[in-house]
Amino acid sequence: MNCHKNKGFSLLEVLAGAALVALWSVSSLQLLQVGLSAIDRAHTKAKAVELLMTYLSDAQQAWAQGNNPELSRETGQLHLKAELTSIDQFNATTEVTVYWGNDNELTQTFWLSR
Repeated sequence: MNCHKNKGFSLLEVLAGAALVALWSVSSLQLLQVGLSAIDRAHTKAKAVELLMTYLSDAQQAWAQGNNPELSRETGQLHLKAELTSIDQFNATTEVTVYWGNDNELTQTFWLSR
């Protein structure tokens, strides 16, 4: 008759548990990396929209005062390029492109009026 009772885990159970934890941690790190990359892209795009909206405000103010707005601007890694198309002495459109990196850009067309 065996008087010894099993208390605790066997070596096989410990190894199996360690393998499961290792698999879980590798997949969690990959998911964390994907999430952080998405957050970084969203932050950069938000900065591009902020630059675009600041430019629109400045362009509308310059146009209302009878001046042409500036056609380029750089802020850190963001580059802004605009094309002004005058419709008449009171109205114009401007196509604004903010680009960063290799294939990342945001383009909008705005109506300016005096």
